[in-house]
Amino acid sequence: MAHLPDLVINQIFRLVTTKTAVRMSFVSKQWEGMLSSLPMLDFDEGGDHRFDRNDNFIQHSKFINILQKYLELCEKDREATKTTPLDKFRLRMTRYSSRDASMVYKLLSSSIERSVKVLDISLRGCTVKNYYYLCRTNLINAKTLTTLNLEYVRMKNIDSWVEPIDYSISLRLLPSLKTMSFKTVQFDHNALFFLVWECPFIEHLSLASCSFELSEIRLLSPTLKSLEIKHCKASRAELYVEDLESLSIVSSDFPLETVILERCLKLKHVNICAQFLECFFLHGQCHDVNAVIEAPALFFFSFRGHLESKFSLKAPNLCKSHIILLNEEFSSFTGQWKHFPKLKDFLQEFGSCKEMVLYVDDFEVLIFPEDFRKTLASPILADLEFLELTIENPPTYERDKQNLKDSLHWMAPALKLIESDVYLN
Repeated sequence: MAHLPDLVINQIFRLVTTKTAVRMSFVSKQWEGMLSSLPMLDFDEGGDHRFDRNDNFIQHSKFINILQKYLELCEKDREATKTTPLDKFRLRMTRYSSRDASMVYKLLSSSIERSVKVLDISLRGCTVKNYYYLCRTNLINAKTLTTLNLEYVRMKNIDSWVEPIDYSISLRLLPSLKTMSFKTVQFDHNALFFLVWECPFIEHLSLASCSFELSEIRLLSPTLKSLEIKHCKASRAELYVEDLESLSIVSSDFPLETVILERCLKLKHVNICAQFLECFFLHGQCHDVNAVIEAPALFFFSFRGHLESKFSLKAPNLCKSHIILLNEEFSSFTGQWKHFPKLKDFLQEFGSCKEMVLYVDDFEVLIFPEDFRKTLASPILADLEFLELTIENPPTYERDKQNLKDSLHWMAPALKLIESDVYLN
């Protein structure tokens, strides 16, 4: 059996677990050499994460011995190992302790030496204090890495807060990275911010059950396309993401109170379910975002974008809104104002607001035709009492002023105060 053809041994190794392959490498030097040719390595400890049982401790010791044997084989045939690319390296520890830190560091270094593409690391231990410390400079040579999955680790930040330098893409630490997923990861202040900045082509980011120093998630990325935040310990999320197309936020246990989205030019889908969310800002030039927001505590909503955007708000306590509509195409209509159904549907989602700041480019945008008014059985903004109106092209004739006033009171019959004496020129 020890002298089977290389092709046969390679096929055997691909059919068994990585732990078994390491054990089988004892058969001969030929079998030892085959281990380094495997394109994927998957070390899964399995079992319970607690150390309180003696058999768990024994099983962990056996797993560490397997990892040690693998490292010895890599060192023994280092040149051959380095020249064999590694598609994926997966390490799952269920009984990690600080004594294993050196082992983990060597495994990461060995994988990066082999130009690993997918890195999947989970180091679950007994206590949070024993989390493995990792910082982005640990990945300084991972130029081929396309996917990074981390679980039960702590991300350190090596910088005091300074704005990132917009240096060349070729100088970024992770030029190939497209996807990152973090679960139960502890982030030092701005550790995530700088890690994402080192990824000039990052497209997908997932955060699940993560915690953040100072309780703040802050991101800046011109390439990120999808972002998922689930059950993270953060009270504020501030996101500067120009290419973002999809955003999903779920928060029920920890009070995520504020979400700020800036420079969102390509946003298409937003799905937010946040029990404690109070303030939401969506700024940019969003053209046709479709947003579903379920936030029973939401009281302030700010939007800057186009009327084609659609919102479904389940926010019974929403009382203040700030809306800037950037619809230059309104002025292209001659005689027929086809935007009224869209405007009605858009504003109706803010029907529970008591106060609103509204900007439009032309006063005629808000003068609903009499025939259209007759088609509605209830007001658009039934609870609105205070309106601060800003219009780039305000009415100048008394008749137009009166028509605008009549339309506003039809829209919001409970209006007590309209401030519209300040216009933009």
